[in-house]
Amino acid sequence: MKMRNRQEMKGRFAVATSWKLGLVAKILSVAAILTACCCGVRSASADEPNGDKTWRPVAVVASAGYDAVWTAAERVAKELKLAEAVEAARAIYGDVQGVDREKPLGVVVATDGSSVVPFAFLPVASVEKLEFVGASDLKEEIETTPEGIFIGDEPRLRLLEKDGWLFVCEAGKEAVLPTSDPTAWLGDEENAGVLTFQIDLTALPEELLEAGFAALRQKAAENAPTDDEAALEQFDATLEYYSAIFDAIERIRWTLDVDAATGDLVWEATVACKDDSPLSETFAGAQNAETRWGAVAETPNAVFAVVQAGKHSALDREFLAKQQTVASDNFKTAFEIGLDSDEERALAEELFAAFEKCMKPATVDGTFDSASAFACEPTVLASFAVAPVDGSELTEAVRKFVEKKKNDVPEKAGEIDKFVKIGAETVEGFAVSKVDVPFAELETELSEALAAYWRDKTLAVRFGTSDDAILIVAGVDSTAADAEFARIAAASKTKTPAPKRASFDVAPLGRWALDAFGESDSLTGAARKTLGRVAEANDARFEVEYAVDGNRLDARYVVKSGVFRLIGDVVRLNIAAKLGSGGEGEDVDELFEEE
Repeated sequence: MKMRNRQEMKGRFAVATSWKLGLVAKILSVAAILTACCCGVRSASADEPNGDKTWRPVAVVASAGYDAVWTAAERVAKELKLAEAVEAARAIYGDVQGVDREKPLGVVVATDGSSVVPFAFLPVASVEKLEFVGASDLKEEIETTPEGIFIGDEPRLRLLEKDGWLFVCEAGKEAVLPTSDPTAWLGDEENAGVLTFQIDLTALPEELLEAGFAALRQKAAENAPTDDEAALEQFDATLEYYSAIFDAIERIRWTLDVDAATGDLVWEATVACKDDSPLSETFAGAQNAETRWGAVAETPNAVFAVVQAGKHSALDREFLAKQQTVASDNFKTAFEIGLDSDEERALAEELFAAFEKCMKPATVDGTFDSASAFACEPTVLASFAVAPVDGSELTEAVRKFVEKKKNDVPEKAGEIDKFVKIGAETVEGFAVSKVDVPFAELETELSEALAAYWRDKTLAVRFGTSDDAILIVAGVDSTAADAEFARIAAASKTKTPAPKRASFDVAPLGRWALDAFGESDSLTGAARKTLGRVAEANDARFEVEYAVDGNRLDARYVVKSGVFRLIGDVVRLNIAAKLGSGGEGEDVDELFEEE
């Protein structure tokens, strides 16, 4: 929409402006409270000399610069087709005088080994030169005294101007402030983004760090489910596991940025851990890992395909074993409700034992290699694979259970035999059981619109087990499911480097949904157009890439610009549908155009 009047827009943002006036003061107040409570340390008083102590940053939250934030917001808004709204906001809030727009600004929490103190910095030469919407109201709260410039009462914050920077810190804590350019506190400036957050736990003495972790654990323990013994046991195991992970971390860095050329939103994360810690063992287990399931990652038209391989740490194995025990107990309880006889319960126990045996390698020696995919090649919907697991007993346990059901309900035996084949064939060393149920058998009254797609489709499941792996493929065509199973099974004989990339892609899902449901009379015009937009959104993806090097994990998450473009199109399309006649929607840009 076009901005009609700048004064009108100022009125619209009046509430937001009043909130922004004390932003720095609020950040410093919160930082002071958090550092005092979470770290469990005392803060130096005004009359305590700092001596020659060296201050180091524990945590830093910073931005690459005032203009960098606006540029990133405008780039995303352009894809959302909301550029004019952001331009209108920038016309008001972007009109700031006295700020170096290209220099970073941020909040730092620093320590000298005994105290933890926060401060903020802005690239502003002086308070007097700082001018923006509402600055006059802010300046009314500033008190200038012979001792300095102050704002607020509790805590009382001091504003200091030096060398082109405006510093804000708690009164009496000025010793923490850097004597030179504060950007040196930001670490690796080459990777500076629109927003950067980093923690360096090595800056804190061990006793202060332990006090902080103890406070966090105590806070978490207050929410424990004390009325459920099993849930409490699981809660304690989870708390113990993540406490050990947190204890192992040395440094964390997150950087959020928007690619100026593509409009992609990029989040980069780095985690460094201590030597000989459970986390370092996990990192080591993931390096140079190989997989048998590379073919799963290459599933055609995949919405997502994920492969995980390596070796669990001792901590991971212990936690996994506890989780599996709880999950198994819950599954047994739920399953046994429908069992009518001791014989059925005995067969169920045999089945449970086979499942638990399958998972032993992952919990005993920690070796794991698994993959899963959801695809929208209409004939292959999903696949799942895991190794090394002993699946040799699983097929027999399933067979016994199915046979028992056939004996108990003889009138259904013929139908079960017709649709379910246990151990139907052997494919590449896998004993394959098959389920083939035509959708016409599942739903005899398909609507005419749905029948066009579903009447000739079959729910096809291929469940394969070997002495060291399980492979499951499901689809809506028996022949295609057989072919996909054979493709993955054949490729599983050779190990290849495990992929370090994964993605989530919405276009295949849109194309399949449009094919399957697009002619349904129950779909509104807007819903049909929405599916069409999703089907065409070939660049609407979420991507993940990671690398492990020694005790360091680097991950890169990318939200492609097509995601924002799709969101903008769908939102505008549905608004247009509500504004247009008959709910069918009209040309979005024409409806939104204003003189």
